[in-house]
Amino acid sequence: MKLLALDTSTDHLSLALTLGGAALVFHQPVGQLHAERTLPEIGRLLAEAGATLGQLDAIVYGQGPGSFTGLRIACGIAQGLAFSAGLPLIGVPTLDAVAAQDDGARQLVCLDARMNQVFSARYEQGQRVGDIAVGAPEEVDCPGEGWTGLGSGFAAYPDALVTRLGQALIATRPELKPHAAVYLDLAATGRYPPHAAESAELLYVRNKIALTAREQQARRA
Repeated sequence: MKLLALDTSTDHLSLALTLGGAALVFHQPVGQLHAERTLPEIGRLLAEAGATLGQLDAIVYGQGPGSFTGLRIACGIAQGLAFSAGLPLIGVPTLDAVAAQDDGARQLVCLDARMNQVFSARYEQGQRVGDIAVGAPEEVDCPGEGWTGLGSGFAAYPDALVTRLGQALIATRPELKPHAAVYLDLAATGRYPPHAAESAELLYVRNKIALTAREQQARRA
């Protein structure tokens, strides 16, 4: 498949383009400059490939969960490009893209959701087991043993996750983030159906995006 993938759910801007061969990739930290950097970098990748949007089969975007603002940026840009070129969209959950970067039998993905919470999901044999959840890191569970812990939650809350889960974990890889090149691979599996640009949806998991002043004060006490 000929695909463009984008993710702006973290501090990284992650883009990947394939025309059926090797992928061209841009994956770098940009802070809060996703809105300014995304379109120019997409234009650069297309120019480097000597391609146009009209040659693509679909545009893949990080569906979430993640930064509320970042998710909206990626979805909005993906929709705009899809409308302009008459292309379908393919949404892929961010945690699926993290889990796919590890080839072990069991993965526990925990991404830092701020507010002393994590987005979490379990994967076995490459398939997600249950829904993506959000909650306190102390509430995350992984029955049995042989789990590899993936994602920023393990760096943000080491006591609540690494220490508490103990022997259930065989390794942790806290550096892993959603990566656009992985979105290309997942989209090509056919497990994520394409849809019209106007039907694009985001996976927020939670609706609250910040603590109130009272809640912040209680946490500091």
